[in-house]
Amino acid sequence: MSLYQRTALVALLLVMLTGLTACDHGGSYPVQAAYAQAGPYATTTSTVTGATGTAMYDLFLPASYAALGFKSPIVTWGNGTGAKPGTVSVFLNHLASYGFTVIASTLSNTGTGKQIDAAARYLVAQDAVGGSVFHGHLDVTEIAAVGSSQGAGGAVRAATNDPALITTVLTFSLPNTFWVRPNPGCPTRAACMFDPAALTQPIFLISTHGPFDAVAASPATERSYFRSTKVHTALGIILYSDHKLADHFSIATNPGGMLGYATAWLEYQLRGDTTAAGAFTGPHPELLSNANWPGSATKLPPAPPHSP
Repeated sequence: MSLYQRTALVALLLVMLTGLTACDHGGSYPVQAAYAQAGPYATTTSTVTGATGTAMYDLFLPASYAALGFKSPIVTWGNGTGAKPGTVSVFLNHLASYGFTVIASTLSNTGTGKQIDAAARYLVAQDAVGGSVFHGHLDVTEIAAVGSSQGAGGAVRAATNDPALITTVLTFSLPNTFWVRPNPGCPTRAACMFDPAALTQPIFLISTHGPFDAVAASPATERSYFRSTKVHTALGIILYSDHKLADHFSIATNPGGMLGYATAWLEYQLRGDTTAAGAFTGPHPELLSNANWPGSATKLPPAPPHSP
């Protein structure tokens, strides 16, 4: 039996044995359930075009900054190979409904991280421009780099290359580095190579037990990344989402089961939300008890050595 077949069989058996449909969007897990619900703020979208009229960034943002009562943290998104922001619009709109301002490069090769970093810096600059819709409304000290697949690698690279700007990282199916290859956005393999161990910011790695991820971003790969980091890290390996087996493309095709903890991580990291933090911290992090997320783990950075 191949690795692909074994993984698919294990996933199917887990679904049958644990009855995970009840856990999909929260069930008895209150943090997941709370943040899987749409946030309290109306949202809108817009597009930033370049000098030639080409779309550079898609924006997903609160419809009224005045309604927030706080400055909006920034989320900069990196697409997976061949994808566009519209592919993950359910997730990005969901974040905007919690008061985040989300900017997504329209490029479908974001593995260098440069596009992800530039998008965040665009918003930081706009916050200082009088007359801009963003003027004075953004929290430019709280910025998350988020991405899927190739864009997940780009998010890690954006954070490691610009640690003064990016304060936390969230990845979906961060690939095994075996799959890093030159592409139209990466002239060389090295230009897209990433290393979570180099991060100085907290990171939440989300992966799946699905058959495609068994090849591209397996639980074993994600555990290796988790073990390598020296920062506050959460590892979430989801089994079931929107009543379907979660897999590499689920953040686009069936994201419902992922929304709760992904949003909670950003609420915790960017806004200091103590309720959201309960999924990842304390003596009994909710993520670790959730039967739909088998194999998940959390860790805090090692304590500094005591001074003599």
